[in-house]
Amino acid sequence: MNMFRDTRGNSIIEVIVVIVILSAGIIGTYGILSSGQKLSTTSENRIRAINIAREGLEAVENIRDTNWIKFSSDYDNCWRVQDYNVNCIGNSVTTLTWFNVLVQSGSLWSLSGAVTGTGAPVYIDANGLTSHSGSNILCGPGKTTDCKTIFSRWITISYPDSDHMKVKSVVTWTDSSKDWVYTIDLETILTNWKKKF
Repeated sequence: MNMFRDTRGNSIIEVIVVIVILSAGIIGTYGILSSGQKLSTTSENRIRAINIAREGLEAVENIRDTNWIKFSSDYDNCWRVQDYNVNCIGNSVTTLTWFNVLVQSGSLWSLSGAVTGTGAPVYIDANGLTSHSGSNILCGPGKTTDCKTIFSRWITISYPDSDHMKVKSVVTWTDSSKDWVYTIDLETILTNWKKKF
């Protein structure tokens, strides 16, 4: 009886089993790494969206604070106007409402544009700051400034009463990790606390 013939057949089967096990391990590892990368991208985009939404809230707060400086003679009526409007002095004028576009000129913010269902696209300018206008080239690994992001933002403002302003900043986006639209919705209440002075 020849024992070598039986061993050769077993060796080929063993090699095939090892190849199948290694292939399954490599495919499983690739799946885990791919899922981790998608989760990382989603988390990074969520953090960016929160910062863009927070910037919207801070911009409206900046407008309120600037109005206190511009209209120091009438804290009651002029703390919530869009632009310099002398008619607000001594009159109750409310002009801040729903807007798409934040515009920054120097250190001053202003709001313009009517809100649409999708908001206004967010761009990264040449200085790396967000804006609502710029190049239509999509941001990517090779292009991080003067480009268009995947985010859109809009801001809504309402008035629960004469001394409070409810500001809502909404950011939406779709990234490559999923097919649905993500939404970040931040809210704050600004008060006219200077009215007491």
